[in-house]
Amino acid sequence: MAHDHASSPSTRVPLADHQADVAALLTPLLRSERRALGPELVGRIAAAERRAVIDVPSADNSQMDGFALACADLGAAGEERTLPVGTAIPAGAAPSPHEPGTAQPIMTGAPLPDGADLVVPVEEAVTGGFDTAEVTLRPVDVAAGRFVRPRGSDTREGDTVLRAGDRLTPARIAHLASVGVRDVEVLAPVRTAVLSTGSEVAGCDETLPDGGAFDANGPGLAAALADAGADVVAVGRVPDDPAALHARLAELAADGIELLVTSGGVSKGAYEVVKLAAELPGIELTFLSVAMQPGGPQGIGTATVDGHRIAWVALPGNPVSSLLSCELLLRPALGAPARTRLRLPVRVESDEPSPVALEQFRRARLLPGGEVRLAGGPSSHLLGALAVADALVIVPVGVDAVRDGDTLTTIVLS
Repeated sequence: MAHDHASSPSTRVPLADHQADVAALLTPLLRSERRALGPELVGRIAAAERRAVIDVPSADNSQMDGFALACADLGAAGEERTLPVGTAIPAGAAPSPHEPGTAQPIMTGAPLPDGADLVVPVEEAVTGGFDTAEVTLRPVDVAAGRFVRPRGSDTREGDTVLRAGDRLTPARIAHLASVGVRDVEVLAPVRTAVLSTGSEVAGCDETLPDGGAFDANGPGLAAALADAGADVVAVGRVPDDPAALHARLAELAADGIELLVTSGGVSKGAYEVVKLAAELPGIELTFLSVAMQPGGPQGIGTATVDGHRIAWVALPGNPVSSLLSCELLLRPALGAPARTRLRLPVRVESDEPSPVALEQFRRARLLPGGEVRLAGGPSSHLLGALAVADALVIVPVGVDAVRDGDTLTTIVLS
């Protein structure tokens, strides 16, 4: 059954309200799973915090290949001092206490012996070396702690090293491994399907019909949803035929799809297939106009087919509207980390009008020096400008134009 709340401008829904509704629809789909550390975790989103199991470094250790000794056995900086060469300390060995009055060869990462308080790098040896009876050192500096990595100077046992919502990167995975974390709890990817609607839409491997368009929304939304953490297992197209859409829903239900994201068919035309399909049994969709540009026409609800319930988010058909709606609605609802937002001066050649009643999102390019320049016009079909944009400038409700030098909140996409 369809519920249409988009009949007049006075019924426009604030973006924040619709974001909350989409999040509420998807929250029951967000589950967690425990996974061992490995390369397949790159890009996954943490579902729970983890803490360091050990101090890193686990002991005071040497930052350089050189000689471990006590400051008391050296003179002033730059002064030569000849000392007997003591027992060598390789990395991975537990050394005995420092042999007073000696210079003990020590390798990078090896633990500093008790009684030694600095390392003189091998480059500061004037004569002799690791394999001689004596070594003459001319240290550039003589200070306790020189070239010593203190225990726990990177991470202390019990420190939080991963928080819920963090995206796992190669560096995060390396850090987790270094502090003794063997596995992590991550969000299980939501099993998702993407359908582009419209009889005019063709795949890039098909013959383009007269007046038709190649499908940009399918590949674009699939990529955006995968980047947000979804498991996109089906990408397809359906014509402006409610029966064909309903048949496809049955296939998706049989495949265990949890989330369906469609593009198109939600506006005010005569062949809005998603709206027409909403009259069929088992479909509960609400259609609304969100106070945003681009991306105003939206739909949200569920489809229940053969007892299987699918969450359904229906996006507008213009490619920029579709992708920006996915960015603003589905990405946060899937648990992806929030984008960086900055207040930046905006550069424009001339005043750029903005609809006062809508929250407008303008494609933009970040500039050196902490500024941003609008890229392309506001029209929702201008996909080329979005392709080169690395930011979105938010023009808030109540602002009638963007003027050169205005400072506005900017979402960093890259």
